[in-house]
Amino acid sequence: MSEFPKDVQIIIEEERYWEGLGRQEMDFHQVVGELIDNSISASGKDSEGDLLPFKIEVTLEKLGNKIRVKVADQGIGMTVDEITKHIFSLGGKGRSEGPLNEHGFGLKNSLCVLTIGNKLPWTLQTRDDYAVNNGLVYVVKGPFSSQMKLERGDIELWNEGLAHATADRGTRVYAETAFEFFNTLYHRARTFETLVERFIDHLGVMYRGFLKNPNNKLWLRWRNLGDDEDNPNYDVDWEESRIKPIEIPYDAGGSPTAEIEIDGPEGKAKVVYIRGNLDVEKVKDPSQGKPYPLKIYYQGNIPTQGIDIVVRSRLLKTGQLPEIWADVPRHNQFNRFVGELILNDPKFRTVNNKISLDPHNPFWIGLVEKLDDEEFKPQRITSGIIEKDLAKKLKRMLEGHYTGSRVQRDRPIWGGTGVRVDIYHELENGDIHIYELKAGTAAPIDAYQLLMYWDGIVKDEEKSPKVGRLVAKEIPSTVRNIINEINKRKDGLENTYNLEWKTIEELGLREL
Repeated sequence: MSEFPKDVQIIIEEERYWEGLGRQEMDFHQVVGELIDNSISASGKDSEGDLLPFKIEVTLEKLGNKIRVKVADQGIGMTVDEITKHIFSLGGKGRSEGPLNEHGFGLKNSLCVLTIGNKLPWTLQTRDDYAVNNGLVYVVKGPFSSQMKLERGDIELWNEGLAHATADRGTRVYAETAFEFFNTLYHRARTFETLVERFIDHLGVMYRGFLKNPNNKLWLRWRNLGDDEDNPNYDVDWEESRIKPIEIPYDAGGSPTAEIEIDGPEGKAKVVYIRGNLDVEKVKDPSQGKPYPLKIYYQGNIPTQGIDIVVRSRLLKTGQLPEIWADVPRHNQFNRFVGELILNDPKFRTVNNKISLDPHNPFWIGLVEKLDDEEFKPQRITSGIIEKDLAKKLKRMLEGHYTGSRVQRDRPIWGGTGVRVDIYHELENGDIHIYELKAGTAAPIDAYQLLMYWDGIVKDEEKSPKVGRLVAKEIPSTVRNIINEINKRKDGLENTYNLEWKTIEELGLREL
């Protein structure tokens, strides 16, 4: 009879394991995000334990149906011991603990998913202080296997293809993936160039918490080497973009903030909850440069409504609504509802591929329960409500500044067709000032709306206004150009149009 207890051997069937690790519900930007997270963690820490500023460069090269990806940093690099004993072990981590180094699966997850189940090549190059001082480059080449070796690399190839993260010390991770997987970052696109622009969307939103600090620098560089995989066109110039933080574009209603304290088995955790009303036009303004107009985030529609979840400065989830408030279904009445849950406390844990929070974490469960309070639940906020409030404030301000004048809200024009001027101000000397108010960013149609008001007054009263003012949270250059063009023309009474723009802040309406 067998004797007990017996040892249980844990043997990994390598090919099936690495292939299985590649079958995760992750898209291209999430996978590359794992590598960027590692680079942020590797930036090193100051004497108080805070992360030092980072400089990270991501490169993309299209060649036929393949995408070559490289993520390079100027961090502390990896030691021989880390490479040979830790980072490739299951759950193994290096010494560079950062804000999201929780699991020890990031590098393995990202490379297995990126290489379509460990089927395509990858390379890791790294240099710590010892390697730099001794003229060494440490190299490990994949796919993953128990036969992998740490090799000595060619120092001449250390900065190949890089323009910014070119310090002697740091890490470079290179991998190949299929164009079809690259396409997962924005399924609606079909061209390399469009996908690159949308990748900039993702990076600006995912890393805005870090990129608010101008000392933290993240670049994306890319080039299309052609369709013939046997004959790459290396003469093609690189294009590049330094990634800018993409903030939530709140309108003039602002962004109320609340601090929420959660009790749990490990003490207390604090959360910051910010929410408000979306300024839809802000994300459509191309004058802000790449990647505007945005196509993925903050579109003022059902798929993008809801709040973002930011964990230790890294955006994890966007557009969360019924996922947090089970009794609040998605509806177009919530299209303008946006906000953030900022979770900086390490008590909030992520799942091991960092695409979501651990749903069983007691602090997360406690937070969801607190958010169910009516004080925190989504409200059907509309820009119309904000604009009516602005009109009330402006009316009070004009009446206080111009004694003896007459200020009307929603003044009908065009003979009862339903068109109304937001503010109609008749001064004591008979001059007429008209206003078009927008809670968010002005759009071209708002300039033409003001023009329609002007023409309606000319028709109804046979009198030209003295001035027409477009008032909004922001006035893009496109709208200013339209107003300047309108002002070159004359109205029906042969008087030159006199339209102006003013921001809400310039008029002092936020303070009233």
